[in-house]
Amino acid sequence: MQFPYLCGMIELSTHIEYLLFNCTDVSVPQLGTFTRCEMSSQRIDEEGIFLPPYRTVKFQWNEQEAGEDFIHSLSKLHHLTRHEARIMCAEYVDELQQAIAEDGSVSIGSMGYMLRSNDNEHELTFIPLQSGIASPAYYGLDALPFAKLSNDIRQQRDKKRAAKKIKLTSIAADRDTITIRINRRVFNYAASVAASIVLFFAFTSPFANTIKEMGRQQAELFFAPKIASVQPKTVEVKAKAATPSTPIKAEEPVLQAQPEVKEALYAIVIASAISEKNAVNYAAKLQKKGYDAIACKTGSMVRVIIKGFETESDAYNQMRQMKAKSSEFANVWSWKVNDEIMPIQ
Repeated sequence: MQFPYLCGMIELSTHIEYLLFNCTDVSVPQLGTFTRCEMSSQRIDEEGIFLPPYRTVKFQWNEQEAGEDFIHSLSKLHHLTRHEARIMCAEYVDELQQAIAEDGSVSIGSMGYMLRSNDNEHELTFIPLQSGIASPAYYGLDALPFAKLSNDIRQQRDKKRAAKKIKLTSIAADRDTITIRINRRVFNYAASVAASIVLFFAFTSPFANTIKEMGRQQAELFFAPKIASVQPKTVEVKAKAATPSTPIKAEEPVLQAQPEVKEALYAIVIASAISEKNAVNYAAKLQKKGYDAIACKTGSMVRVIIKGFETESDAYNQMRQMKAKSSEFANVWSWKVNDEIMPIQ
């Protein structure tokens, strides 16, 4: 039975996302169960990053799933009988499996990607996206760098806080003291005006000449002995004996320093916060497409990455090329490698 208004996998993924906004679990007949998970924010100290809260989706494969609630929702949406809705869902699932067999993986809307498992060809594996499902309470923020403060910065901060606390305590305890604050510009202006007035009266009054004469006499008494004791000295110039010229040694060649080989400090994260089994399957699928992807473990985090970038700009250039080729890499991000990368076999 064919329905001309069906949209295949797009219709299937759209309907699953719609139900996940209101339901925690959505079971699709002959496919499995999609579960919505609320991931709280966390800080990963060993990598120096902060992960904001987000939503993600987990999938449990089960070909024997009945999915009566999904059939009821599908029939209500398209005004079909339950029998017609079940046939429609079966066509969706068949089209999904055929696309996975031909392309290797299929995008399930904004939730993630579905592909075949390496352990069992008949079993399907789901790789969720990093940003998860969009909703008003979750804005799809990317990982943020949030490294710990160094010991020197912490000590300086603690000293400033302690000094500020002591200053506020002393001001609060001394109740008998009144602090008057005067603008420095006003104080300098007032001091210059006062000095001008004093000099005016000092040099325009009848005592000005007397003060000048007394100052001249004191200066003569002070400098006279020193001037008398100063006598000219004769300077003798001796001719230096001519020294035989010494041969000039040839300059030794200067060895140029070899340029240092920079280590690859940046990588591109394609997927993270997934199981080791899903990471290995997804990395194998990307390797078939020509990407040098590996499944690795850093600390307690499992990821699928592409490493080997010396600078962050090199990683961003590769990210732009990947995003231009496929929407599968719309949520990849750059990561500065600080810890040892342990590949997962």
